[in-house]
Amino acid sequence: MEKDYKIYGIRGATSIEEDTATLITERVLELWNEITSKNDITRIISVIFSVTSDIKSLNPATVLRKTLNLDSIPFMCLSESEFENSPTKIIRVLIICESSTPNFVYLHKASQLRK
Repeated sequence: MEKDYKIYGIRGATSIEEDTATLITERVLELWNEITSKNDITRIISVIFSVTSDIKSLNPATVLRKTLNLDSIPFMCLSESEFENSPTKIIRVLIICESSTPNFVYLHKASQLRK
């Protein structure tokens, strides 16, 4: 049976307790692994991260590009807009890709974003 592949924007988010390069690396890779295991992604077009203003020690896009050797994929990282009562230490991702599934993933404190 042939799958119906479409262009999707697959979203996800995670949180960190401390702004350290080690924790950012761990959480970004955990998020990436969860998203890719829950989706049938055939081609990644681009990846956009956003981080809250309290995350400064490491760019999450750098984690994927260097750790997974994804040099051919365009990455971008933006600063998240700040609103009253916005959660802190949140890393969000939007993966523009071809997939047959649009399953979003929210981990740790970021799971509260979807309630």
